[in-house]
Amino acid sequence: MRQALILAVALSSAAALHAADEHAANVPILTVCQALRGAAQYSGQTVIVVGRAVDAPEDAWIDEGCGLVLAFGDHRFPAAISTKYDASETAEPPALPKGFKWDKKAIERALAEVESTSHLQPKTSWCAAYGRLEVDPVRRIDLGNGRFAETVGYGHGGGAAAQLVGPADGVLHLKGK
Repeated sequence: MRQALILAVALSSAAALHAADEHAANVPILTVCQALRGAAQYSGQTVIVVGRAVDAPEDAWIDEGCGLVLAFGDHRFPAAISTKYDASETAEPPALPKGFKWDKKAIERALAEVESTSHLQPKTSWCAAYGRLEVDPVRRIDLGNGRFAETVGYGHGGGAAAQLVGPADGVLHLKGK
């Protein structure tokens, strides 16, 4: 009886680890430009985005210098994804699955692509970020009391066409070449 219990616990643990690995394998690993070009496919999905991280006092984002410009109406956006978001206007970020492991080989391949179009500048670094990609730069925000406002873009000054809503522990800092 005891051996059967030990076997059941071992199989259960192995299944949980396999499920975490399988979940990690199902999360697309994309460069910033791939994520934005595939916005229709990836918006609302959990992804890992690889790019150049920029941290500024007023905002944070991941970008790539691939020359992509997104147009929504009269607004033009560079290839950048805001990583700061207003929690009162955004659904909870997805949590990293228990036992999550970064696919470092796939991330290195994506980073090599980003490095071919982008260069580090002061106060920037390479990173991979896990989260839900949101691409709907023209949004209606409920101000309460029956009042609404329309806003365009994400992040500081509405400067990005997308945002990545992720957990605090969902960033992997990369070395690059």
